[in-house]
Amino acid sequence: MRLFFVFILLFTSLAFANSNYSKTARNNGYKVESTGELKEAKAAEAVRAALEPKGVRVINDKGKTVCEVWFSREIPAIKNEVPGASFGQIPEGSFIGVINFPANTSDYRGQGIKAGLYTLRFALILQDGNHLGASPMRDFFLLCPAGEDKDPAIQLKTEDLLKMSRSASGSGHPTPWFVGQATSDKDLPKIVKNEHEHVILETKVSTKSGPLAIGLVVIGRTEG
Repeated sequence: MRLFFVFILLFTSLAFANSNYSKTARNNGYKVESTGELKEAKAAEAVRAALEPKGVRVINDKGKTVCEVWFSREIPAIKNEVPGASFGQIPEGSFIGVINFPANTSDYRGQGIKAGLYTLRFALILQDGNHLGASPMRDFFLLCPAGEDKDPAIQLKTEDLLKMSRSASGSGHPTPWFVGQATSDKDLPKIVKNEHEHVILETKVSTKSGPLAIGLVVIGRTEG
């Protein structure tokens, strides 16, 4: 009975979340709000032109910005199903958008990431012993330095993408950010937390095959 009551409270709070994009949606003190177009010169002109005119800003319970994200106007998509993937229709290496971290942070693997502007590219985690249990699904966005990733029209080859993402992490491993299906496609964008206390930005992105409701982990690391 107690668990049922908690579920009802959670459901009610989400149901009353404000869906107006110009306002904020809250979860445990976190909120998401709209932000203007990306004007940062560190992002190539072609990259800026490929982005939606507005982005989303995630703010923590202390009122500080966690990150800002601008998604592509149209993410590539093909008719394809990939075992273990939520978004197998997105070709690997595709340009997803741009993310800005105003302060140092850490990725889904726990690696330290310096503050700054990065592009996001789609990748699928390798199915090998080194990644066993690292995530529930295979879908990830990899960070690349904005100064190096200048052509959003190019679908990067896997080896080139991994190399560029290693440059962003400054280590021998790419910098992964887990992305999964949103809990629902209502009241987006919004912030939710899962059972691991991961802070997840749920929003819609535009693809050639239609909109997708995604959940991007912006704070949290793998338990595997």
